[in-house]
Amino acid sequence: MSRLNVIHPDGESAPFLRGVLTRSLQKVGLTFSEAYEIASAVRNQLAAKEDVTSDDITEAVCSILLEASGPDMVERYRLTKAGPAWIRINEKDRDRMWFSRTIFRHRLEICGIPESLSERLVRDTHDRLTRDYSQGIDRQALHELACEMVKREAGELFADYLDAWHRLRQSNRTLVILIGGTPGVGKSHAASLLASRLNISRTASTDMFREVMRSLRPPEIAPELHYSSFEAWKAVNSPPSNSYTIETLSTGFNRQADEIEVALHALLARSQREQFSTIVEGVHVRPSIIKDFTLPPDAIVVPLLIAADRERTLKAFFRGRAISAPRRGRKHYLDNIEAIWDLQTLLVSEAETNGVPIVVNEAEGGIMMTRMYSLISAAVLKASPL
Repeated sequence: MSRLNVIHPDGESAPFLRGVLTRSLQKVGLTFSEAYEIASAVRNQLAAKEDVTSDDITEAVCSILLEASGPDMVERYRLTKAGPAWIRINEKDRDRMWFSRTIFRHRLEICGIPESLSERLVRDTHDRLTRDYSQGIDRQALHELACEMVKREAGELFADYLDAWHRLRQSNRTLVILIGGTPGVGKSHAASLLASRLNISRTASTDMFREVMRSLRPPEIAPELHYSSFEAWKAVNSPPSNSYTIETLSTGFNRQADEIEVALHALLARSQREQFSTIVEGVHVRPSIIKDFTLPPDAIVVPLLIAADRERTLKAFFRGRAISAPRRGRKHYLDNIEAIWDLQTLLVSEAETNGVPIVVNEAEGGIMMTRMYSLISAAVLKASPL
């Protein structure tokens, strides 16, 4: 790619540097990766030219920002060209840090604040910082300002959630999130979103545990491991039959889950020895698992069960999976939808018995995630009262 020169209003020229444009875009609250992606797109868009003006770059940035983030972000970028809007966060013995709209929005979302209200709070907070703290703000003062604005716009409970997350980040406590539910209800999708928003790098699926244990325990020793969770009843029936009862469905599934729970307990024990937060999802994460925990008292454990609201919804999820993850297929699940639905009924009953929150999924993501964020925030607040 040839060199691109930027002609400034004073007539001076300088080479185009993506790093400079990236830092400029971070001033409006974009993350580094978002800013760098846009800076690269601008460079590619102007690649055919040898010389461009700074106005050309501004217009190219605004065009891309408009498509990616809407007119509000374009307006904020234009304002930064007229004056500083990069708010420094002051903290002793820490590298230079800047207020990020994206990170702040994520921190509001994990409190269970609806998306539209989160966006408004981000905008209002950034405007307040630009107006009153152009020279920077201490981290604690920023947190207190954020809590004040959240309390005013969203209510005291959400402000308490925000404060509880702040105190958790400053502590050495670990967060263990356990997500159960039948196949197809959206456990993996939820776990990936939670891991991203909560910045938890360690996640695990009980399906992977089962695959490993199948290689260690052959069908002659543990036949229930070698079936799907909703077909483990086939290892129970003697003599073999082509149908299940609720009793055999429950027995087969629980035998399989008992095997896998050994590996699950080992993983959780290690997470606490090494003090890392983790998310585990899978059908084998039974609600009753909380009765057998021996984790240290400073670990915050949040068990959740995801359930489809109707059998028809669950069928729709499997049909959608065939599009988003074609290798996983759908026929096997749809052919056994009755057993999967009966298994969900058993898990829901167990969750109610053990006081585990049930999150109803009507459509993957959206409202379900807001509900999960709220439940996790409530657990964090309960574990670290004001």
